[in-house]
Amino acid sequence: MSLIQIKGLTKYYRMGDSIVHALDGVDLEIERGEFIAVTGASGSGKSTIMHLLGCLDRPTAGEYHLNGRNVSQMSDRELAAVRNQDIGFVFQTFNLINRTSALDNVGVPLFYARTTNTRAPARRALERVGLTGRITHTPSELSGGERQRVAIARAIVNDPVIVFADEPTGNLDTRTGEQIMEVFRSLNEQGVTIVLVTHESDVAMQTKRIVHMSDGKITMDKPASEIEASVLGVSNLSQNIKSTHKPVATPIVSVITDAAPVATQAVPEAVAVAKPATVSEPKAISEEQMTARFASGANAVLASGILTPVLLAGGMIGGVLLKNIFGDQKFSPENPPPPEVAVYGLLLTLSLLLSIISGFVSVFWGRAVRRRIRSVPGRWIGGKRVLTGMICGGGTLALLGAMIAINIVAWMMKAKTG
Repeated sequence: MSLIQIKGLTKYYRMGDSIVHALDGVDLEIERGEFIAVTGASGSGKSTIMHLLGCLDRPTAGEYHLNGRNVSQMSDRELAAVRNQDIGFVFQTFNLINRTSALDNVGVPLFYARTTNTRAPARRALERVGLTGRITHTPSELSGGERQRVAIARAIVNDPVIVFADEPTGNLDTRTGEQIMEVFRSLNEQGVTIVLVTHESDVAMQTKRIVHMSDGKITMDKPASEIEASVLGVSNLSQNIKSTHKPVATPIVSVITDAAPVATQAVPEAVAVAKPATVSEPKAISEEQMTARFASGANAVLASGILTPVLLAGGMIGGVLLKNIFGDQKFSPENPPPPEVAVYGLLLTLSLLLSIISGFVSVFWGRAVRRRIRSVPGRWIGGKRVLTGMICGGGTLALLGAMIAINIVAWMMKAKTG
């Protein structure tokens, strides 16, 4: 079974008044122990797919299976556990705690996992990235490359099944970037599965497999060795062009098409002959295809639904207390009730009225929200909250109606017999 298996993974976003298709039904499988680079121009969907694979976001549609589990259907709490136990993250900006030592920075995931002993695993992780002598230093005392090594150690301290790296060499100079890539290669040789997102072709070529994306789709998925062979072939052909001055455009275009944009970035001479690369814009989709991330009004429906039984209970309890205090007294024009009786009565009446209003709001507003959810296909967050609010509000109204009906029947029977 593949470590990662995604089928028809789709993600929609709203940008102002338009809807963009960030990910368009992507299928991908990743085996254990692979070292993969995800490349593509800005807006191609490579960051979106990393966020979805890393359980940092939810897909609009499609299935995502990680280590045999369907994480696309998990709750927020379950996703948090998957991120902590099964996934490691390395970011371009390191994301370290400035006033904390390297050892304690690496131990942060263990702390959230409620591991008692965090220092021993953190020390082992730092040893794996070659930072044994810098464990007590804070990030401000470390170089950029050392900070990134700390971030890598933090990503692997929980022994995750996969590590996602988002532009890990983007903030580093060339020499330091090569050192970081050497760390990744070493970890991969130890069995760590790595998915690296980058726009640098030379970084991508240091991995074992390259997945190129464009317009939210995978346009190429090949071993890096095969692409490297294509690049070398194009480079040699380009040298022949410069030496003989004979145009041979058709073979070059063919090779570049097979090797995808990664090859074209490595051979500027060939790119001049081939079609210029363009940054793809997100594709707009219709309103019928769009799926909102959260059902607007869900929280309000839930709040009004919960408020309904609370107000009714408060009114009933207040009525019982008022009866116990003043029930034995008989009031008349000569013996008027004290002012607090009128105040209490007004408050109880207001409580019952608000309970009825809140109940109707939760039912009818909830129906409107559920109708909106059903009218647009896809995954909505908040549907269960709406249903809970409607049940609370509607159930309370039904209970209140039953109580009123029972009292009316009892009064009618008493009037008939008496």
